[in-house]
Amino acid sequence: MVRLMTLVLALLTVGCSAGGPGGAVKPEVSPMAFPCLSYTLPCSTVAVREPQQPMLDGSLEGDAGRGKKLAFARNKGNCLACHVLKGGTQPGSRGPDLSGYGTWGRSDSETYGLVYDMRMRIPDTVMPPFGTNEVLSSQEIRDVVAFLQSSR
Repeated sequence: MVRLMTLVLALLTVGCSAGGPGGAVKPEVSPMAFPCLSYTLPCSTVAVREPQQPMLDGSLEGDAGRGKKLAFARNKGNCLACHVLKGGTQPGSRGPDLSGYGTWGRSDSETYGLVYDMRMRIPDTVMPPFGTNEVLSSQEIRDVVAFLQSSR
């Protein structure tokens, strides 16, 4: 059994170093690369955008109702996949419980930056860089922040 596991690990290592299906060569990846979660592309063949942390311009002007919808939407924020959120059902357990986030004392600007690209705070995070990868627009991030800040 141990020999079989060793063989499987060796094959996986060789397959990864060969660049995945088709033997494509992997590009250089920065140490802050976002993990490849694709089922259709070989790992590390997708360009990785450098981490960004823009400042929140002006006041938040977010809508908590729209933010809640975005946080629960599987095709957008999908925050429930990893976090417990106020009003959510069947949450994930990978990320921290955010159901009382509004009581944590974090500013709108700090929260905006964390949702935009958590890699600025935790380089090897598994949280998607929603703003950097343009999954959410600036206004959508503002709405999610408003929802988080209203969670008490």
